[in-house]
Amino acid sequence: MGHLVNHPGGTVGAPGVGYDYVLAANGVYVQAQGPHLAARVLAAPCRVRGLAPLEAGVTLRHGPIPLGLLAAGLAWFGEDPDSERLFAVRWDGDAYRLVVPPQAGTGVSLRYAPPAGVVAEVHSHGRARAFFSATDDADEQGLRVYGVAGRLGTALPELRLRVGVYGHFAPVALAQVFSGTVPGIRLADEATGPRRPARPRRPRR
Repeated sequence: MGHLVNHPGGTVGAPGVGYDYVLAANGVYVQAQGPHLAARVLAAPCRVRGLAPLEAGVTLRHGPIPLGLLAAGLAWFGEDPDSERLFAVRWDGDAYRLVVPPQAGTGVSLRYAPPAGVVAEVHSHGRARAFFSATDDADEQGLRVYGVAGRLGTALPELRLRVGVYGHFAPVALAQVFSGTVPGIRLADEATGPRRPARPRRPRR
């Protein structure tokens, strides 16, 4: 990892190989770049006089993901609203496509083979509300967009989105990641803005 300081005249310091911590006027940020996206999230808010501020954000290198892929994944979740499921989005060199890894879910747990090289992962919480649990925080340690869907089996499923930078997170708006218009998707907390090897998910807290 690298440690940088964001001065008004530019950022100084030696960048790391995997990710960087950046001290700015408004806090300590963690940032990273991968083959599919670049992201920066606030790790610790603080005030430092004499430095320049930064902002959290995410940039998809291949452009936004078609919202139709998200809608298709949510529709698949809705086919079994009493079980947790997961799908991912991968860039195949020409276009984004859905990836459904081998998995087995119950109403409160999910076992699956983590998909490699994906841009985004979305899992479901069945009929429960959409929220990121402590288990999700522990599992979602990569550099990618993460989503959780809930209220399945209703007329308006609920969705939360965030970008993860190796265990640090920031909420993202739907338009920051997806393009297009599909009815019937409600993004929770719109105004605010792969996992480890297969193992049982602990009951949600």
